[in-house]
Parts: sequence; structure tokens; C-alpha cells
Amino acid sequence: MKKKICLLFLAIISLTACQKELSFETAGTASGGGGTAGGGGTGGASSTDCKSCMYMPVCDGAAYTYADTSLSVASLVVDSFRFVKDTIIDNKTFVKIYSPSTKTDTYYNCTDGATRVIAYNASTVGGNNVSLADITFIKANLPVGATWQDKLKNPSGQEVTYSSKITEKGIKRVVNGQVFNDVIHVTMESGLDIPLVGFTTFTATDYYFAKGIGLIETITKDPNSGTVIQHRALKDYYIP
Repeated sequence: MKKKICLLFLAIISLTACQKELSFETAGTASGGGGTAGGGGTGGASSTDCKSCMYMPVCDGAAYTYADTSLSVASLVVDSFRFVKDTIIDNKTFVKIYSPSTKTDTYYNCTDGATRVIAYNASTVGGNNVSLADITFIKANLPVGATWQDKLKNPSGQEVTYSSKITEKGIKRVVNGQVFNDVIHVTMESGLDIPLVGFTTFTATDYYFAKGIGLIETITKDPNSGTVIQHRALKDYYIP
């Protein structure tokens, strides 16, 4: 799925048998200019504390423009957030965000720096539907080297494992000529157990999150050849 959960964003999870990258996407239509957003604490995000997730803020009216390069095809993706309401899932408060372009809802929760994203009936690249996509993209409070896993089912019913790791913290990253400080680098590998073959990794993705801004860059590669499958880089953003 490649268009429904973006953070700020870009998120719909690619749950094909070969596992494309996990991206955040709401694919909205709002416009915005460059800007910054302050940090905050941790805890459950809501309409009144949208910046509580310092590395993945979810604010009503926020807009992000990304330059995408996928298999040598370049395009621009503009995403925006439209706050709907707070809702309870698994006894936790989630922010419900509506995407005007895809006419879908995505749910976000931030607890202790960990941002969990849920999408129901999400569409896959092949046009199939997945009843539930539930994944944690970043655990900002963990130290370098810390790991976690999420398991999701693809349209074929196979259980795909997403293994994430805090690779770097507090780094500087230059994206499209813009310098971003205090960046967290998360690496994620996706794969599944194949009968008679064993566990096979399909993609390796590098996510870069800037404090007070969110996702600034994503690089997805073939883990065997190192070939870049997709490169997403922030060009412009607006956070109210």
C-alpha cells in the first residue's frame, strides 16, 4: 500500500507479496510554505497537543510536499492533515485524520515517543484491500541500537515481519538543499517466511525524522543488490 498512512504524511503500507516500502501517505491537496514547528512532550497526541510527538507531529492543516523518484520516474506528492476527532482504540487515545484526496481515515497515537499508525481497509498497490494495517514507525525515546518488530498480513494472508532499529540520533541531514538538525534515522527491513526457503528479506528502508517537522526523507533499497527502489525527499512543508 502506498498511499494512506503518511504522516505528515505519507502512509499507506505496501503489503504486496514482494513488499514494497512502507511509506506514510494521506495524499492531500493543501498547499504550504516552508516553516518550522516547536517540540513538545510525549504522551497521547490530540487536537490540542498535535506536536506532542516531536519527530512525527500530527497537526490539523499541516501540509508536506515530497519529491518522489521511483524506478527513475519522478513526481511530486502533496499531503495534508485534516483533524476529525480523538477516538479510543485499545484503551488509548488516537487522533483521527481524514485525507480529502483519498477520502480515507488514518489513526495516530503517540505514547512515550512511539508513534503508532493504524489504517482500516487500506488499499494495496495491486488494488486489493487489507482489513488492518497497524505499525509503529518510530520510537523516538529509545537509544541508538534499540529494535522492535511489527507483523502484518499481506493480501495473500502471509505474515510479513517489519524489523525496525534506531540507527542514529541527533544527526544533521541535508535534504533538497535544506539543513535539518536533530534528526533520528530509523532503518526498517521487511520480509516473510517462505516454505522450503526460510525467512527472506524483501526491502530495506531508511527513514529520517527531523525534530518538530517529521518525515524528511525515505530511501528504500533492494537488500540484495542495493538498488534504490524509491527515494522520497521533503521539498516544502507547513505546520500551523
